[in-house]
Amino acid sequence: MTLMVLAAGIGSRFGGVKQLQSLGQHGETLLEYSLYDALQAGFDHVVFLIRPDIEEDFRKYIIARLPSDMSWEFAWQTRDMLVPPSMLMLPQVTNRIKPWGTGHALLCARSCLQDRGSFAVINADDYYGREAFAAVASHLRNNGSSWCFAGYRLDEVVPAAGTVSRAICTVDSRGFCTGIEEHTRIRRSGSAIVSERRGGNIELSPDAAVSLNLWGLDGSIFPVAMQAWEQFMASVAMQQGAEFFLPDIISGAVSRGIAALRMLPVKGSYFGLTNPADLEDARRRIAMLTAGGHYPSPLWQE
Repeated sequence: MTLMVLAAGIGSRFGGVKQLQSLGQHGETLLEYSLYDALQAGFDHVVFLIRPDIEEDFRKYIIARLPSDMSWEFAWQTRDMLVPPSMLMLPQVTNRIKPWGTGHALLCARSCLQDRGSFAVINADDYYGREAFAAVASHLRNNGSSWCFAGYRLDEVVPAAGTVSRAICTVDSRGFCTGIEEHTRIRRSGSAIVSERRGGNIELSPDAAVSLNLWGLDGSIFPVAMQAWEQFMASVAMQQGAEFFLPDIISGAVSRGIAALRMLPVKGSYFGLTNPADLEDARRRIAMLTAGGHYPSPLWQE
């Protein structure tokens, strides 16, 4: 099974390339702990989706430490990839700094994934926990008729400070997702959790089901994603700060009956790097997991 790692973000809220931040005693990054858990769950090939400008550092600080027999390859995401030639010189494109988003990232890696059967997708800057990888791996092996995602409770995945993006999922009594809504600025406000919107804040239920971009998918997503990308380019892309989100692609496929999406409930474990204040907490948690025997130190021992 293949694992795709979304590692092309620029870390605008974090203030730097967070996917390369050292957390472990021997310089290990958050991504490496996810890779360790994914290998334990049975994933045997990794596609790293990165920006060309971070390749040298990515090789130096991550690839150089990985086991020599680990199967991996790079895919690339740049601002101009898949953008219609007629739009490349428009100021809305040439002035853009951020990549187009996680949906665009998926399409940029299409050639590495479409012929490999089932695959999982994760963020490089999130810690999902071994339980989540085991659940997704089991689903991909045994339930080829549906996609899946690791589902967390909202109140377990919002940090004490700062804003985060979260995909809020509606789930029916059978455990299937019926709708996904991306919220890009969720934060704690006293005892409440709110989503900041242009029309005002919306209070969210603390037990809402959340996807953190740990998806189990297959090649059938690519025609759906390409159609959605073309629609995005035609109608949304020229809006300032517009992003093409992977959860929106999946939500569209579910709402149109193209795919069934099962939630795999996961308890606790999650933490990530979104804001600068998250760094020390992540280091503390990794140290606790290592001290408890959950991970060896150094992580990669050949």
